[in-house]
Amino acid sequence: MEEENRYIEEDGLEIDWKGILRKLFRRWKFIVLVTFIFSVLGVTYALMMKRTYQVTVTLAPEVQNRASGTASALASMLGGGISLNSSPDALNISLFPEISSSTPFLCSLLEVPVTPFVKKEALVAGAVPETTTVFLHLLGRDKPVSEKKARKIAEADAKYLYDDSVINPDQLTPRQGYAVKALRSAVATSVDKKTGVTTIGVTLDDPMIVKQLADTVCQRLQDFVTEYRTRKATADYEYYVQMADEAHAELVRAQAAYAARVDYDRSVILQSVNSERQRLENEAQLANQIYSQMAQQREMAKAKIQEVKPVYAVVQPATVPLQASNSRAKVCIIWFFVGFILACAWVVFGDTVVAFFKDIFTSEDEV
Repeated sequence: MEEENRYIEEDGLEIDWKGILRKLFRRWKFIVLVTFIFSVLGVTYALMMKRTYQVTVTLAPEVQNRASGTASALASMLGGGISLNSSPDALNISLFPEISSSTPFLCSLLEVPVTPFVKKEALVAGAVPETTTVFLHLLGRDKPVSEKKARKIAEADAKYLYDDSVINPDQLTPRQGYAVKALRSAVATSVDKKTGVTTIGVTLDDPMIVKQLADTVCQRLQDFVTEYRTRKATADYEYYVQMADEAHAELVRAQAAYAARVDYDRSVILQSVNSERQRLENEAQLANQIYSQMAQQREMAKAKIQEVKPVYAVVQPATVPLQASNSRAKVCIIWFFVGFILACAWVVFGDTVVAFFKDIFTSEDEV
């Protein structure tokens, strides 16, 4: 009966908990040693680990089509009966992650000027933050170094100065490719397809630069989508502006010709003269009608630009992070528990594992 009570049956497996606890207490020195070694490794790794900071920006874009708003109302007021038909947008908000990770978009971020973080003590001592670029920051060229190392870095950079002066997304230099790759892993964009809320996360090793870059990514993404959605409407507006200008010039010419003819033929009553004057009057009226239509089209196209322009609500703006996203304390705790679990697992199952492999090798030798 006592022997049966020593076992607990779980899903058909009998576990000797008392035997396991006896093994652990009997090898407690081994467990402490392994846990201590892993703890030391964890502390060493945490001290060598580069601190990173994360900033998250949340956007709520307006995805509802507003094509039946201002332009239709304006058309009704003008009485032209002209409708500017809108086509569905080819650019959906679900493409935001692809846009933010594309090479042209990331290349446009490399030359963004940023200012590194400077501690308050250094500012009080008279330190002045120096503006750099995202490209130089990713290469580590904004970090304080000794004078000797600074000369070596300057000599190394001189070899790439000409190549890196121009950023061509179609043909990146090795250093530009490294920077784009690092930037792609630093910028993460996700979209909730149900609500349309876009979340932009940026992770870098400088709290001030990560905030500035998050603001820039947010603004550039909005500008990119705005430019895309207003491109067709802007082209239409520019076309109607040109047509309206040409129609106005033709109206001025026709009116001037008609007025000159009327003044010249004031005392003449010949039928041929009256016919010519009537023709010029008709041309002036036709030019006025064409100009009125083009002016209406121009104003409607101008309103269309405002209609298709997306509206974004910044739900969560970018702020300077106060703490690093990769906590050193968490790393140390994880290493501690990993060492403890591995040590306990070896104490409990180590003999079984050794016996298993010993049987395998023994069987192979007998064969």
